[in-house]
Amino acid sequence: MLRTPVRRLVRILAEERYDVILALCVAMVTLSAAGIDALTAASGIVGLALITGTLIESSALAVSRAKAWALLAGLGCATAIELAVVGPDDARVSPAIVTAIGIVAVITISRQVLSRPLPDTTSIAASACAYLLIGYSFASLYMLIDRIAADAFLSSGEALTPESAVYFSFVTLTTLGFGDLTPAASSGRTLVTLEAMSGQFYIAIAVARLVAGMATAKKDD
Repeated sequence: MLRTPVRRLVRILAEERYDVILALCVAMVTLSAAGIDALTAASGIVGLALITGTLIESSALAVSRAKAWALLAGLGCATAIELAVVGPDDARVSPAIVTAIGIVAVITISRQVLSRPLPDTTSIAASACAYLLIGYSFASLYMLIDRIAADAFLSSGEALTPESAVYFSFVTLTTLGFGDLTPAASSGRTLVTLEAMSGQFYIAIAVARLVAGMATAKKDD
Protein backbone atom coordinates (compact mmCIF):
# COMPACT_ATOMS: atom_id res chain seq x y z
CA MET A 1 0.00 0.00 0.00
CA LEU A 2 2.89 2.36 0.70
CA ARG A 3 4.80 1.64 -2.50
CA THR A 4 2.84 4.03 -4.73
CA PRO A 5 3.04 7.08 -2.42
CA VAL A 6 6.74 6.41 -1.77
CA ARG A 7 7.47 6.12 -5.49
CA ARG A 8 5.63 9.37 -6.17
CA LEU A 9 7.55 11.11 -3.41
CA VAL A 10 10.89 9.87 -4.72
CA ARG A 11 9.92 10.95 -8.27
CA ILE A 12 9.09 14.45 -7.04
CA LEU A 13 12.29 14.66 -5.02
CA ALA A 14 14.40 13.65 -8.02
CA GLU A 15 13.11 16.57 -10.10
CA GLU A 16 14.96 19.28 -8.15
CA ARG A 17 11.66 20.83 -7.08
CA TYR A 18 12.72 23.92 -5.22
CA ASP A 19 9.12 25.09 -5.20
CA VAL A 20 8.37 22.08 -2.99
CA ILE A 21 11.37 22.86 -0.77
CA LEU A 22 10.27 26.49 -0.48
CA ALA A 23 6.78 25.38 0.56
CA LEU A 24 8.33 23.15 3.24
CA CYS A 25 10.50 26.01 4.51
CA VAL A 26 7.52 28.35 4.73
CA ALA A 27 5.50 25.65 6.52
CA MET A 28 8.31 25.13 9.04
CA VAL A 29 8.44 28.83 9.88
CA THR A 30 4.65 29.19 9.95
CA LEU A 31 4.11 26.22 12.26
CA SER A 32 6.66 27.65 14.67
CA ALA A 33 4.20 30.49 15.33
CA ALA A 34 1.62 28.02 16.66
CA GLY A 35 3.14 28.24 20.12
CA ILE A 36 3.41 24.46 20.52
CA ASP A 37 7.06 23.53 21.09
CA ALA A 38 6.59 19.89 20.12
CA LEU A 39 4.93 20.94 16.84
CA THR A 40 7.72 23.42 16.12
CA ALA A 41 10.41 20.80 16.71
CA ALA A 42 8.59 18.07 14.77
CA SER A 43 7.84 20.30 11.76
CA GLY A 44 11.45 21.41 11.59
CA ILE A 45 12.79 17.87 11.70
CA VAL A 46 10.32 16.48 9.16
CA GLY A 47 10.79 19.48 6.89
CA LEU A 48 14.58 19.24 6.96
CA ALA A 49 14.38 15.49 6.34
CA LEU A 50 12.29 16.06 3.20
CA ILE A 51 14.55 18.89 2.07
CA THR A 52 17.61 16.68 2.50
CA GLY A 53 15.80 13.91 0.62
CA THR A 54 15.25 16.31 -2.26
CA LEU A 55 18.95 17.17 -2.35
CA ILE A 56 19.88 13.47 -2.21
CA GLU A 57 17.57 12.43 -5.03
CA SER A 58 18.59 15.35 -7.23
CA SER A 59 22.24 14.25 -6.84
CA ALA A 60 23.15 17.63 -5.35
CA LEU A 61 25.16 16.08 -2.51
CA ALA A 62 28.64 14.83 -3.23
CA VAL A 63 27.99 11.38 -1.71
CA SER A 64 26.24 8.24 -2.88
CA ARG A 65 22.48 8.11 -2.44
CA ALA A 66 22.59 4.91 -0.39
CA LYS A 67 25.06 6.34 2.12
CA ALA A 68 23.21 9.66 2.31
CA TRP A 69 19.84 7.98 2.93
CA ALA A 70 21.37 5.65 5.54
CA LEU A 71 22.95 8.60 7.36
CA LEU A 72 19.72 10.60 7.20
CA ALA A 73 17.74 7.64 8.56
CA GLY A 74 20.18 7.22 11.44
CA LEU A 75 20.07 10.89 12.36
CA GLY A 76 16.29 10.86 12.12
CA CYS A 77 16.02 7.90 14.49
CA ALA A 78 18.40 9.50 16.99
CA THR A 79 16.40 12.72 16.90
CA ALA A 80 13.04 10.97 17.29
CA ILE A 81 14.28 8.90 20.23
CA GLU A 82 15.66 11.91 22.06
CA LEU A 83 12.49 13.97 21.55
CA ALA A 84 10.35 11.08 22.76
CA VAL A 85 12.48 10.54 25.87
CA VAL A 86 13.38 14.03 27.08
CA GLY A 87 11.05 16.29 25.05
CA PRO A 88 11.87 19.30 22.83
CA ASP A 89 12.67 21.65 25.72
CA ASP A 90 15.57 19.53 27.03
CA ALA A 91 16.89 18.04 23.78
CA ARG A 92 20.58 18.50 23.00
CA VAL A 93 21.36 16.07 20.20
CA SER A 94 18.39 17.16 18.07
CA PRO A 95 19.41 20.85 17.80
CA ALA A 96 22.93 19.80 16.84
CA ILE A 97 21.63 17.49 14.11
CA VAL A 98 19.18 20.08 12.77
CA THR A 99 21.95 22.71 12.72
CA ALA A 100 24.32 20.42 10.82
CA ILE A 101 21.67 19.38 8.27
CA GLY A 102 20.60 23.00 7.80
CA ILE A 103 24.17 24.16 7.14
CA VAL A 104 24.74 21.38 4.58
CA ALA A 105 21.45 22.24 2.87
CA VAL A 106 22.27 25.96 2.70
CA ILE A 107 25.73 25.32 1.24
CA THR A 108 24.40 22.80 -1.29
CA ILE A 109 21.52 24.99 -2.44
CA SER A 110 23.75 28.08 -2.68
CA ARG A 111 26.24 26.20 -4.84
CA GLN A 112 23.47 25.14 -7.18
CA VAL A 113 22.16 28.70 -7.46
CA LEU A 114 25.61 30.09 -8.24
CA SER A 115 26.30 27.34 -10.78
CA ARG A 116 23.26 28.24 -12.91
CA PRO A 117 24.31 30.35 -15.92
CA LEU A 118 21.05 32.31 -16.08
CA PRO A 119 18.51 33.17 -13.37
CA ASP A 120 15.09 31.58 -13.54
CA THR A 121 12.21 30.77 -11.22
CA THR A 122 14.15 27.79 -9.86
CA SER A 123 17.07 30.06 -8.90
CA ILE A 124 14.73 32.50 -7.15
CA ALA A 125 12.96 29.71 -5.23
CA ALA A 126 16.29 28.13 -4.28
CA SER A 127 17.64 31.48 -3.04
CA ALA A 128 14.56 31.96 -0.86
CA CYS A 129 14.95 28.41 0.50
CA ALA A 130 18.57 29.01 1.48
CA TYR A 131 17.66 32.27 3.21
CA LEU A 132 14.93 30.64 5.31
CA LEU A 133 17.20 27.70 6.14
CA ILE A 134 19.87 30.09 7.41
CA GLY A 135 17.38 31.42 9.94
CA TYR A 136 16.24 27.94 10.97
CA SER A 137 19.83 26.69 11.35
CA PHE A 138 20.75 29.58 13.64
CA ALA A 139 17.59 28.94 15.68
CA SER A 140 18.75 25.37 16.30
CA LEU A 141 22.24 26.59 17.14
CA TYR A 142 20.85 29.01 19.72
CA MET A 143 18.84 26.19 21.32
CA LEU A 144 21.95 24.00 21.43
CA ILE A 145 23.94 26.70 23.20
CA ASP A 146 21.10 27.28 25.66
CA ARG A 147 21.06 23.55 26.51
CA ILE A 148 24.81 22.99 26.96
CA ALA A 149 25.98 26.34 28.37
CA ALA A 150 26.27 26.86 32.10
CA ASP A 151 24.31 30.10 31.92
CA ALA A 152 21.06 30.80 30.09
CA PHE A 153 21.28 32.06 26.51
CA LEU A 154 18.75 34.84 27.10
CA SER A 155 19.52 37.77 29.37
CA SER A 156 16.14 37.27 31.07
CA GLY A 157 17.34 33.87 32.35
CA GLU A 158 14.39 31.96 30.90
CA ALA A 159 14.86 28.82 28.85
CA LEU A 160 14.94 29.25 25.08
CA THR A 161 12.02 27.27 23.66
CA PRO A 162 11.88 26.12 20.01
CA GLU A 163 9.21 28.72 19.28
CA SER A 164 11.22 31.54 20.85
CA ALA A 165 14.40 30.40 19.11
CA VAL A 166 12.80 30.52 15.65
CA TYR A 167 11.23 33.91 16.38
CA PHE A 168 14.49 35.35 17.75
CA SER A 169 16.53 33.97 14.86
CA PHE A 170 14.39 35.47 12.10
CA VAL A 171 14.11 38.81 13.91
CA THR A 172 17.91 38.81 13.98
CA LEU A 173 18.35 37.57 10.40
CA THR A 174 16.13 40.34 9.05
CA THR A 175 17.80 42.88 11.41
CA LEU A 176 14.46 43.94 12.87
CA GLY A 177 15.84 43.82 16.42
CA PHE A 178 12.69 44.30 18.51
CA GLY A 179 14.70 43.92 21.71
CA ASP A 180 12.22 41.74 23.59
CA LEU A 181 14.73 38.87 23.54
CA THR A 182 18.45 39.52 23.92
CA PRO A 183 21.47 37.21 24.38
CA ALA A 184 23.27 37.31 27.69
CA ALA A 185 26.76 35.90 27.08
CA SER A 186 29.40 37.17 24.66
CA SER A 187 29.23 33.93 22.68
CA GLY A 188 25.53 34.47 22.03
CA ARG A 189 26.09 38.08 21.04
CA THR A 190 28.82 37.02 18.62
CA LEU A 191 26.53 34.49 16.96
CA VAL A 192 23.70 37.04 16.76
CA THR A 193 26.05 39.50 15.05
CA LEU A 194 27.21 36.77 12.68
CA GLU A 195 23.63 35.88 11.76
CA ALA A 196 22.67 39.50 11.11
CA MET A 197 25.72 39.92 8.87
CA SER A 198 24.99 36.62 7.11
CA GLY A 199 21.45 37.73 6.32
CA GLN A 200 22.58 41.03 4.82
CA PHE A 201 25.48 39.52 2.89
CA TYR A 202 23.31 36.74 1.52
CA ILE A 203 20.66 39.14 0.22
CA ALA A 204 23.32 41.37 -1.35
CA ILE A 205 25.08 38.45 -3.05
CA ALA A 206 21.88 36.73 -4.18
CA VAL A 207 20.40 39.92 -5.64
CA ALA A 208 23.69 40.81 -7.34
CA ARG A 209 23.88 37.31 -8.85
CA LEU A 210 20.32 37.44 -10.16
CA VAL A 211 20.73 40.96 -11.57
CA ALA A 212 24.02 40.05 -13.25
CA GLY A 213 22.43 36.98 -14.78
CA MET A 214 19.48 38.98 -16.09
CA ALA A 215 21.86 41.56 -17.60
CA THR A 216 23.79 38.77 -19.32
CA ALA A 217 20.59 37.28 -20.70
CA LYS A 218 19.55 40.65 -22.18
CA LYS A 219 22.95 41.07 -23.86
CA ASP A 220 22.69 37.63 -25.40
CA ASP A 221 19.26 38.52 -26.81
